[in-house]
Amino acid sequence: FMFDNIEFGFKNDWVSVLYCKGRENWGAGNNIELALSEDSKNYDYIKLFSNYGKVRVKYIHGLLERKNNDIYRYVNARGVEWTNKKSLIIGFSETIIYSGIKRNMDFAYLNPILTHLEVELNNRNNYNGGTLNANAVWQLHLDWLYKNGFRISVNYLIDEFVIDSDLEKGKRNADAISYKLLKNILDQKNSLLNIHLSIINVGSSTLRHLNGENNFVNRGDPIGWKGGSDI
Repeated sequence: FMFDNIEFGFKNDWVSVLYCKGRENWGAGNNIELALSEDSKNYDYIKLFSNYGKVRVKYIHGLLERKNNDIYRYVNARGVEWTNKKSLIIGFSETIIYSGIKRNMDFAYLNPILTHLEVELNNRNNYNGGTLNANAVWQLHLDWLYKNGFRISVNYLIDEFVIDSDLEKGKRNADAISYKLLKNILDQKNSLLNIHLSIINVGSSTLRHLNGENNFVNRGDPIGWKGGSDI
């Protein structure tokens, strides 16, 4: 038997502690995901989730793949969402890919509130490779059910942001944005009809890294937006 999605552990309405074999979909809207998507190949990871009413937090940490040259590639993500429980969800998340030859899972990233910048810039990781062995992106998302069946979904992702181009010569902003406008025009007992417009724009260097092992891919396919970069 081949299983595409597996969850094992404890789960209720308030908290979840799970071992998973599958993939994650973080963000707003369907088919406009940027950092993590259900279209990717599956991977093994642990998942923590907690629901505090209007605030929800989630965390994953797992192994993407072990390559033939003994390079281990991992994924780590943490996010928080706020909702009014009626029509609005706003969220922020950080997603990290890190790798290394015979590298073990990094315990620094087990801390769900410790950021990539804190780990890498203060040399808290378990690998003597400086900043060349990890890549992080940060994403904001908004999902708003306005009224009369009109829904707005937006994701904005930052990979690298250049503040001063004179100091950071040769660098440029690396970001992505996706949004969907959806209108329900028929909603009856046995019939449902929606129309929508969606636009995705991903920069040429977004979701990529100087060290290719830290690109946002798994076994050759994107783990986020299925079209990859430069689209």
